[in-house]
Amino acid sequence: MSTISRSLIALALAGVLSGGAYAATSPDDAQISAAVREQINEKPSLKFYNISVRTVRGVVYLEGLVDTTVDQGEAEAIAGAVPGVAKVYDELAVSGNG
Repeated sequence: MSTISRSLIALALAGVLSGGAYAATSPDDAQISAAVREQINEKPSLKFYNISVRTVRGVVYLEGLVDTTVDQGEAEAIAGAVPGVAKVYDELAVSGNG
């Protein structure tokens, strides 16, 4: 086996092993969604809204209806602070009732 072949095999093996280590330490989408929901439900001003949380590849999508832009901003900030979240798409509608 040539030196180049051995080097390529070593690089491939290192990539597989490092990817496995990363996957073991980073939260998956279900864990991220659960953590965002939990954080939102701990906030008294947000827990009564029916905010839907969906996560795809670390990107969180917030959907639902809130009363104010302050509530909307709080939900987005909470989601963005959860470990593993790469981006937040705030698709919350503001009713303007509050």
